[in-house]
Amino acid sequence: MIRLAILDQTVQELSWLFRQSFPNEQGAFVLLREGRGLAGSRLLATKLLFPPAEAWERQGTGVLRPRAQWISAAISCAIRERAGLLFVHSHPDPYHPIGMSPIDMSSFEALASHLAPVLEGPFGAAVVHPYGWAGVVWSENRIVPIDSVVGVGRTLRFLSLLEKSVDRAMDDRQRNALGVVQDRLWNLSVALIGCGGIGSPTAEQSVRMGVQRLLIIDGGLLDTPSNVRRVFGSRPSDLEKAVRRKKVDVVGDHVDGLEFGVPVVRIPGDIRTEAVFRNLLDVDLVINATDSHGSRAVVNDLASTYLLPVIDVGVRAGAKKDGALSGLVAEIRILTPTTPCLWCRGSISAQVIRQENLPEKERAKLAKEGYLIGSVDAAEPSVVALTVLGSGLATCALLTILSEEGDVAPSGYWIDGFLGDGRETNPKLPVEGCRCRAQLGLGDVAPPPFLSTLRQASTAA
Repeated sequence: MIRLAILDQTVQELSWLFRQSFPNEQGAFVLLREGRGLAGSRLLATKLLFPPAEAWERQGTGVLRPRAQWISAAISCAIRERAGLLFVHSHPDPYHPIGMSPIDMSSFEALASHLAPVLEGPFGAAVVHPYGWAGVVWSENRIVPIDSVVGVGRTLRFLSLLEKSVDRAMDDRQRNALGVVQDRLWNLSVALIGCGGIGSPTAEQSVRMGVQRLLIIDGGLLDTPSNVRRVFGSRPSDLEKAVRRKKVDVVGDHVDGLEFGVPVVRIPGDIRTEAVFRNLLDVDLVINATDSHGSRAVVNDLASTYLLPVIDVGVRAGAKKDGALSGLVAEIRILTPTTPCLWCRGSISAQVIRQENLPEKERAKLAKEGYLIGSVDAAEPSVVALTVLGSGLATCALLTILSEEGDVAPSGYWIDGFLGDGRETNPKLPVEGCRCRAQLGLGDVAPPPFLSTLRQASTAA
């Protein structure tokens, strides 16, 4: 499947440009890069190249032909930026069929055969119709259709036509609550990282709400009694088996048993390895329920580098020295191209990441000598009431990302289930100079640093 993700600001600039030329067709080039998934590709459209005054050889209500000089200038810009190009043009007539016309297709093929070999990124074309976007990309010397087009800002906007879903009696109350968000849910592919106390109820909620497809990723085993208390689908008898069960299998079996018909793909592995990471580029949204700084740093790059929205969720329980409970805090951080990343927020530490990647013996030695920050290997205090609170907030954040009203919602906040209060967290905007600004939409030009297979085996041991 091929997905086209466009910065929401670029979508708005294109909309303004097309309105100025109505009822004539109008167009522009956009820098285009790519992120390779395991099953498809994620195309990333970022910077708009506005057409100059003399950009068009012909322009009218049913025709648009760019001049050779304008094409040459766009190619030169793309080469300087180490990018490909996306040609976007409008079909303003609502009675015109949605999609590329036969003339569009033949023109694209002729142009692609000459342009694609000189570009460092992909070459594609998209048509903007009053009822939706459609597009194609040149791949292996042939035209391949783009399956979905989304605009990514604070929210996720589906620009191409959504697949129609059949209303069922079980969805009546949900549709009354969600409205058009229900249709977007039915077309949403989600990846969930972590199948523990937060991840397992999130998997169940996602399936019950009716997402189109769910990937669950976790490299761990159900190997401690405390896990059984919090992992949905687990039982004490799971610990009595000779071979410990993988968390993805425990949770996968549980949600499959609900019989809602949502395909659930199980991926046992470390998200810090490239083979596992590439699965994320085949979905529309990621929910991160892991607590290690290293895995969160890799997931963090998705929002900026790959224009892929991430909901990062964490919890912490507090008890005083005398054992009295004092807090049950769940925190949500929504990561998109327009919101602060985890580095901006100070939520991850490079020093802790280095500690996590040390061999176990060396880490134990440094801990004994007092050189480690906190305890990397110690399990955080938790209780199912708190992890379910975090899970519920994460799935509510998912619904917010699918709503037009989500633009005004905070991107970071915490809720205390003990005191009943909450607060928006700072910063509210990305920090200038942060790496997330420099790598915006670069895709595989600037992938995250992956854990090598050898390093992964050493860490697991």
